[in-house]
Amino acid sequence: MRGFLTAAARWAAPTVVLAQVCLVWTGVFSLGEAVAVGLLLELLLAGIVITEIALARRAFTASRSRGADGQEALNHALAAVLPAPVAKAMGMEFGLLRALWRWARRRTDAPDGHEALPYGSAIKPIMWVMVALVPLEVLAVEFLVPWPVARIVLLVLSGYGTVWVLGFIAALSIRPHTVGDGKMVLRFAHFTQITIPLDLVASVREARHGGYRRAVQIDDGVLAMPIGDSTTLSVTLREPYPVAPKPGRPAQEVREVRFAADGTRDAVRVLTAHIATD
Repeated sequence: MRGFLTAAARWAAPTVVLAQVCLVWTGVFSLGEAVAVGLLLELLLAGIVITEIALARRAFTASRSRGADGQEALNHALAAVLPAPVAKAMGMEFGLLRALWRWARRRTDAPDGHEALPYGSAIKPIMWVMVALVPLEVLAVEFLVPWPVARIVLLVLSGYGTVWVLGFIAALSIRPHTVGDGKMVLRFAHFTQITIPLDLVASVREARHGGYRRAVQIDDGVLAMPIGDSTTLSVTLREPYPVAPKPGRPAQEVREVRFAADGTRDAVRVLTAHIATD
């Protein structure tokens, strides 16, 4: 019953908005009735929004108190008050803006006391090339597309795409892999975060594997988090450890973790040192 009420609360706001739109377009009520019902729906929507803000704030605070970073806490807050697909989409968009804000302030999104293991240097040049090509794209649209409305739409999409790419670069830069407090935290920008306890790590070595097609995948007990299509490090676990590749998906047991890091030798040294002290 509690789960049903939670799901109903998540869909309440979009349902009320949809009802308002239907009132306007269908003409079911007279003008006076439509205004009265509309005002009631506005009051209901305001109450729902205030309640959801309070619930989101509570979920955010609870996540932070459990040690979650800002992005993880934001995802939990959105998931507490919105349908799963909407929460996921909004988490990604807010994550881009949050990454840009922290990047501009040169603030790394890593827990205190953790050592950072940067990654992403292999794909950042491609991202910067995409950003550099935007002026050419704008000129091409301006000279080749004769319809003003189409030009405006294409320019808006181009601007949004540029912000998205810059946000992705920022997320790669400010959200490194980290190690500390007895755990290894592996990330892919603001999209994915997986934690592995260090006391389960048996060995760490340099090892390049390629041919991966997804940012996170588990096959035959091997968890891979590549950059591009390859990984550079292999971490063997003492025993199988359950990992959920995506929120809401069933956990799968992994015996080996492969991921990419800049400065592979330094990453091996840092991980080995932390394993020895834990």
